[in-house]
Amino acid sequence: MRDSEIKTLFAKADEQVHVDEIRKQKTYYAMIEEMEKQRTPMMSTKNILFHQFWYMDKLFFAVYGVLICLGIIFITALQYTGLNQNEMITVCMVGAGILSITSIGVIDKLFFGKMAELGESCYFNTKQCVAAWLVLSGMINVMTLFLIAGYLNYHWRVGLLQVGLYILTPYLVSSIIALGILSMETRGKNLSLFGMSAIFLSISYGVIGSIPRALFVTTLWIWAVAFLVSGLLFVMKIKKLLSEMEKGEVLCTN
Repeated sequence: MRDSEIKTLFAKADEQVHVDEIRKQKTYYAMIEEMEKQRTPMMSTKNILFHQFWYMDKLFFAVYGVLICLGIIFITALQYTGLNQNEMITVCMVGAGILSITSIGVIDKLFFGKMAELGESCYFNTKQCVAAWLVLSGMINVMTLFLIAGYLNYHWRVGLLQVGLYILTPYLVSSIIALGILSMETRGKNLSLFGMSAIFLSISYGVIGSIPRALFVTTLWIWAVAFLVSGLLFVMKIKKLLSEMEKGEVLCTN
């Protein structure tokens, strides 16, 4: 027997059954009401993020903001100390690296600490909050670095594209190293690792800035290649970190 024939037989059988429409509607609404009672209330992603940020310790946000302001003031003050163009660019490279490590270090202290997990799902909340902070801090950092690049372009007559590569490349390299530290399963020593990496990278950027012709226009293609490669690695590191958090490989409590 074909499916169409079976459907026809069922349709004929249904025609012989009298259905009370009033009782049918009452049953329908009773089922809807019972389903609403049994449904588990779910908090929206926006509310989860809002509560996460509202209840967590905001001290590190304040420290991060103060460091950015002090860095801008420090770079502005250096203009009157007699530094030449290359020395000023080197200082900005070091500052960009420290800014990157600091912003990712905030993630380690806030979202992987015991006080941060106040929502329903540990890994879900942590992943959403880390992603939100990466976007927010990235926007703040890029705006800060853009202001510094504009400052160097105006006062030191360095090409905007040129100084942009000088500053953004160290920023991305520092971010890659900081994300690697953040991805480690073993927590507790991360603060010291962030500090040691900041010192090591600062010395490295200082050495690079002191190399003859390293900051000349003729070597700009090397900086461009380094920027593209580090940008690609940075994206891959972020995807890996979020993937490890989702799988539970990166613990969200100390």
